[in-house]
Amino acid sequence: MRKKPRLQDIVFILNIVLTPVLLVLIIMLNSMLKLSFEKLFLLCMISFIFDYPRVLAKVFLLPITERLRKPTVMKSGIHVSVIIPAHNEERTIAACIESVLENKYPWKQVIVVDDGSTDNTYRIASRYKSRITLLKRSKSSMKAYALNYGLQAAKGEVVVTVDADTVIAWDFLSFVASYFSNPFIVAASGNLRVLNSNSNFLTKLQSFEYVVAFDIGRRLQSFFNTLLIIPGAVGAIRKSVLESLGGYDPLIGEDFDVTLKVHKVKGRVIFMPEAYAWTEVPESWRSWMRQRIRWHRSQIRMLIRHRNIFFKRSFGLPGLIGAPDMLLMDILMLLIRPAWVLYFLLTSYNPLILWLLVLTLYAVMEFQTSLSTISIVEYPQDVKYWYLFPVMLLVYRPLYALVRFYSYASELVKPSREW
Repeated sequence: MRKKPRLQDIVFILNIVLTPVLLVLIIMLNSMLKLSFEKLFLLCMISFIFDYPRVLAKVFLLPITERLRKPTVMKSGIHVSVIIPAHNEERTIAACIESVLENKYPWKQVIVVDDGSTDNTYRIASRYKSRITLLKRSKSSMKAYALNYGLQAAKGEVVVTVDADTVIAWDFLSFVASYFSNPFIVAASGNLRVLNSNSNFLTKLQSFEYVVAFDIGRRLQSFFNTLLIIPGAVGAIRKSVLESLGGYDPLIGEDFDVTLKVHKVKGRVIFMPEAYAWTEVPESWRSWMRQRIRWHRSQIRMLIRHRNIFFKRSFGLPGLIGAPDMLLMDILMLLIRPAWVLYFLLTSYNPLILWLLVLTLYAVMEFQTSLSTISIVEYPQDVKYWYLFPVMLLVYRPLYALVRFYSYASELVKPSREW
């Protein structure tokens, strides 16, 4: 009996076929608008050099490597300590603790650190006191202090950090143990999904973003050994290495900081695509902007703090490619892309036509990235909001670019200190 082709395989083939077709359509559109090929290339040169190769890697490279990758064999025997820092998380702490306790992995220790909560977080966590290690400390103003406090009580070989508004899959810790049975792996990122994706339009956009940017993006970075951020919401690191690094430094962006320090000691950092976790995302635009401003202020601060990693052969690919690529694509391109396009628009006799071409090219890249995501993810329902890619292109990403620019500029002018 012939095996029925999976949706992922059908979309993968469709995406490969569409690649030359869509490029030809752009060239035909250019001819219809009576623009020279040279003009088209110069207009889109930045995109062709920096953006489109990434799209092609997601269309061709990632789907192939994912299909050739051997399934992870579930192993056990490694003791894992899970640290859950919590500050005023009475609404979510119970679900978080229960998701960890319900993990089938037997060799686990659950540590909850109440970091000076003024609500019922500690009282709710106390219900599980017989099954967890519950710690309480005064308000610290830094998440890193809570993590280090929990680290003192950790007995496992591997430390997993889970935010209090996050829940993990029932087999999450088993996958962690499987990956860390490889002695060369030092740190690993879990695969985050959005827990409250159905709340409103904004959470749906973030749900799609998490799969495309955080899942697919981290798979690609992990493939090239340039994964620079193990998210604090759900990440794992060997305790011996973490202790040798002095634990978490009291900084905003402690997850980025410790990942860069792991790379400096030449530890292998990977992405665990099967290790799923679900986290709550902001449901209002105001909260979303506050979160993203905090993220990107810490991002540029950590890049400045670890500027000695740039272009250093001794730090391997993370130093030669990873950090420079993040600086270029996340920060410098915020100015280069619009400045390049704006120059051509201002010097053209018909800027509307040129803008249409640029928009078409980015729409093609966004569409192909969406198809690539569908062809890679294990569960197609994770990409159920793929049809929102036009909104991502026309609204979400431009607004996000402005937020990032404001964040970087603000941090350079006046560094911040907050949880």
